[in-house]
Amino acid sequence: TETAICQLDKKPDALSNYLEQLKVILNLLADQVLQDLPIDIRKKYEHLITELVHQRDVLRKLIKNNVTSVKSFAWLYEMRFYFTENKESVLKNLTIRMANATFHYGYEYLGIAEKLVQTPLTDRCYLALTQALEGRMGGSPFGPAGTGKTETVKALGGQLGQFVIVFCCDEAFDFQAMSRIFVGLCQCGAWGCFDEFNRLEERILSAVSQQIQTIQVALKENSNEVEIIGRPVRVNPDMGIFITMNPGYAGRSNLPDNLKQLFRGIAMISPDRELIAQVMLYSQGFKTAERLSGKIV
Repeated sequence: TETAICQLDKKPDALSNYLEQLKVILNLLADQVLQDLPIDIRKKYEHLITELVHQRDVLRKLIKNNVTSVKSFAWLYEMRFYFTENKESVLKNLTIRMANATFHYGYEYLGIAEKLVQTPLTDRCYLALTQALEGRMGGSPFGPAGTGKTETVKALGGQLGQFVIVFCCDEAFDFQAMSRIFVGLCQCGAWGCFDEFNRLEERILSAVSQQIQTIQVALKENSNEVEIIGRPVRVNPDMGIFITMNPGYAGRSNLPDNLKQLFRGIAMISPDRELIAQVMLYSQGFKTAERLSGKIV
């Protein structure tokens, strides 16, 4: 896509040509999934279709906004993958950029997991969470149940090649349990996603905020060690802490102000069901998925 944008001076229809190529590939994949395929190959095709539908929508948006430069925000807003040969470290060959945030791919083996359909809401959430990671803060998607808060964090981890561990918080979590989880996350460099974080008691939330702040300060200062529950712990710079919340539900605590400041909030609303239906139809071999999806929803 970036190459096509760079060629716009010489070939004004470079993006349109690339869009037509994508449509041809999508139709080809829609034909392929109708065949009798092994489960793993079928899953790969479905993933490719999900990814290509998103790429097609991005290209349409770039053409609609008359983007002519790779420095345009409409292009920088998207998640971009760059492969550059790095002889010193093979693990730094693949970099991921979104706005001004840059990450090295984590190369965590994730298998063929279920892929999330990327809607405009997902893109906004990715942007907020990557900015939080770049600033060494935590991410906090909040909103009603069923809007994809936890799934979006897991999908972002998959995009960046990071291992995401989800913890369902309840009243049984105490300060010691949270401390042990933080020690593990710091040492192995995984992401911790604390689901329904505001179900914890307020006294625990206040104590936990102190530990999270200590970890974030260590990450900002590129420190190798941090002290948790009275002992030094090695900090992996790739680790991240995310929380999801259902505000306004019965039995939920209010987050202390000192804890709110440590997280970048992003409001999650109802997803684009038409786009999700379109991707599901495409992945089952329907070439006219765009027209059909509007009738289904």
